[in-house]
Amino acid sequence: MPKRDFLFIDESGDPGELTNYYIVGLIHLTDESLKRINIHLGAFRYFGVIKRELKSHRLTKLQKEQILNILRLPLENNIFVKASAVYVDKKEYKGPYLKEKKPNHFRNLIIRKLLEFHFSLNKPQSNEIEIIIDRCYSSETQELKLRKYLRDNTKDKLPHFLHVIQADSRYIELLQIADWISGIVKEKYFTHPQRSYLKEFLKYVKVKKIKK
Repeated sequence: MPKRDFLFIDESGDPGELTNYYIVGLIHLTDESLKRINIHLGAFRYFGVIKRELKSHRLTKLQKEQILNILRLPLENNIFVKASAVYVDKKEYKGPYLKEKKPNHFRNLIIRKLLEFHFSLNKPQSNEIEIIIDRCYSSETQELKLRKYLRDNTKDKLPHFLHVIQADSRYIELLQIADWISGIVKEKYFTHPQRSYLKEFLKYVKVKKIKK
């Protein structure tokens, strides 16, 4: 049995008014599958001569397909890797906080809805679950509010999280993969729905639209 679950979370778009969409994606691994994925990501960087962050908007079509292949390999070998994303079309959203111009509340709500959606489909693989979120709050107070919000009043929809932390994606490779997931969802539902690799992507990443 794995000793710990890791969930890496990143966003695309703005939780305020700067974009007409907001997307949050995650990749879920265990301490065992994390080792395997890191080997593949290291090879991807080395042979692709990639020195910068794996930000979705910087990747070529071929590089995006190669990352999808990295996700596919562990699944075919019965190694635990799951990915999910939720998105909001702000023109259609009827829920709280967006119109009230409370971006921090809105971001926290959508992260929580992502986790509820993900755990409705996937069970934790261990008794210790760690969430790592790409740094979105510079305020320690806001980070504490997010942590408390994700732990309190879950109504059995969420497991207990041992750690909920923020980190800089520049030194956390799997946060960059979470950014890739969010970026591909943006392409699929907002910017480039005609791209051929998007259909294959949806076989490995579960996606839900949040309306309220």
